[in-house]
Amino acid sequence: MKKTELLRLKSNTELEQDLLACEEGLKTLRFDRAFNKLKNVKAIATARKTRARILTLLHAKQLV
Repeated sequence: MKKTELLRLKSNTELEQDLLACEEGLKTLRFDRAFNKLKNVKAIATARKTRARILTLLHAKQLV
């Protein structure tokens, strides 16, 4: 299954928890990049895309 399909199966509360975890991870990645500790710079883009997917699904569920 794709990431989006897995996220669609989750409830709103699970998505909100994933969103908080994703934002914390993104903050950590940005902090590590600032101090040149980050080895995989693509991880920031991946985390941003995951955050966007979660936000899109949350907004779509609110409209329905």
